[in-house]
Amino acid sequence: MPTTTLAPARPAAAPPPGTRPGSGEMLATLYADHASGLQRFAARLTGDHGRAEDIVQETMLRAWRHPDKAGGRTGAPRAWLYTVARHLAIDQHRARRARPAEAAGLIAAAGLAAPDQIDAAITRWDLARALAGLRPADRDLLAARYLHDRTVNDIAAGLHLPAGTIKSRLYAARDALRQNLQPGGT
Repeated sequence: MPTTTLAPARPAAAPPPGTRPGSGEMLATLYADHASGLQRFAARLTGDHGRAEDIVQETMLRAWRHPDKAGGRTGAPRAWLYTVARHLAIDQHRARRARPAEAAGLIAAAGLAAPDQIDAAITRWDLARALAGLRPADRDLLAARYLHDRTVNDIAAGLHLPAGTIKSRLYAARDALRQNLQPGGT
C-alpha cells in the first residue's frame, strides 16, 4: 500500500536570515526542556514574574535567531540560555535605574522598592488610615490586645471591667476597623 504525504495547508513562516533549516524544531525542544527552569531563574533575578516571562521570551527569540550559538560546540544549550537570561535581567535592571527620577512621593518610592515592599507599605498606610478613623478607646483596646499581646483578662483587670465586656468591645472595635478598611471607609 503506497503512503501519501499531506502538504501543509499554508506555508510555514520563513525563518530569520542566517538560521538553519529545522531551527523551529530546535526552538520547540529548547522551550520544552528549559523554559520552566529559565522562568524560575529569571523570577529569582527580577522578583517579578511578568518581567521573568519577558526575559524567557527574549532568550528563546535569541536562541531562534542564533541557533549556532544556542547549540554551542557541545550541543548543550543550558549554559548559553541561562547566560543570556542573566544578561537580559541585568540590562533590564540597568535600564530601570537609568530612567530619570519621577515625581516625589509614592511613585518614586515604588520605583526603588521591591514588589513585596510596595504591597507592605500600602497595607501599612491603609491600616494606619483605618486606625486613625477609630475612636481612641477602640484603638487603645486593639493596640493592647494585638500589638502588646495582652490577654482579654489582663485588659479587663487593668480597666476594672468584666472580661465579657472587653470581648464585646473588642468585637465592636474589630468590626469598626474592618469597615474602615473597606473601600470608601473613613
